[in-house]
Parts: sequence; C-alpha cells; structure tokens
Amino acid sequence: MTSTDLHELSSVILSQVWERDTVGGQRVAAAVHYVIAKANSSKLGHVKLNKILWCADLEHYRWRGVTITGLQHYTRTLYGPMSQDIVRAVGRLAREGKVEERTIAVTGYTRREMVSLQDPDISVFTGVQIDILDQMINVVAPLTASQLSRMNRDDPLWNELENNEAMSVATGSIVTRPLAPR
Repeated sequence: MTSTDLHELSSVILSQVWERDTVGGQRVAAAVHYVIAKANSSKLGHVKLNKILWCADLEHYRWRGVTITGLQHYTRTLYGPMSQDIVRAVGRLAREGKVEERTIAVTGYTRREMVSLQDPDISVFTGVQIDILDQMINVVAPLTASQLSRMNRDDPLWNELENNEAMSVATGSIVTRPLAPR
C-alpha cells in the first residue's frame, strides 16, 4: 500500500467518523430540544434533562435494541447519569438561537433553566420514541432533588460504578427482579 493509498483510506475513515458524529450529534440535539420544549422550564435543569434522556434511552433500548439519542454510554456523576454530548447539544442549540439558558437565583443557590425559543424538529423520531420521551418527561421532571437521588441509589448499575465511570445503556436496560419463591 502506498502513502497515497493510506492517505485516501484515512480520509474515508475520518469522513465516516465525522459523518456519524454529526448524525449522532443532531439526534442528541433533537432529543434535547424536544425535552426542553415539552418540560416545564421551572422544573428542568441539566441533571433532570440528562436523567430524562437516560431513562428514555433505557426504555427504548429494552424494546428496540437501540437508543433514542444514539448514545451508548453516559457517565456516572454525583448527581446522576450525565453525557457531555447532551451538554454540548444544549450549547449548540443556544448558539443557534433555538434555546436559551437562564440563571435563576433560588434560596441558597442558583440553577440554570433552559427555555425553548423555537419548536423542535422531531422528524427524526418515531411516534413510539416521542411517546417514551413524553412518558419520561412526565415521570422525571416533577421529581425533587431527593427523589432523583433516591432513584439513583435504587439503580443496580449506579451502585456497581464509581463516579466518572461509563454507564452502558445496554447494561442499564437490563431489568432485575427478585427471584420468585418456589
């Protein structure tokens, strides 16, 4: 193989990686925008946004073998599963003028609130995916910080990992139930 052949091959591989990244990034951004548009902005911060998408990805993966966002892993953090792709998507949507982040002073701390400025493009999602996102928004968004924390503590995968370790959606999607008495 000549150096020209290697250069062409590496160009093809890089363009495929970049294309996959762009498609995946667009899918994450579309899901992020949808959740921001649908959830009550006074109830939605980055922790809940990530938790909603984590739960939606788990649920869809259980039934279809693929995630809604295209993400395969999140990261275990002190406050719950998080993805830098979701954080980047919020920033990208803000730069594009589709969402706005506002700093809100709350007793004892400040939090970032996200507000949709445009209708989200949901053409990349199926009806089932939208239903799952809606279901997770309705379940997770109203929860308090202590309820979210309890949800994390009740998650077997959460308990197996340390902070900053990858949380696989495939592993997290496994539903564990106590064995039935014989």
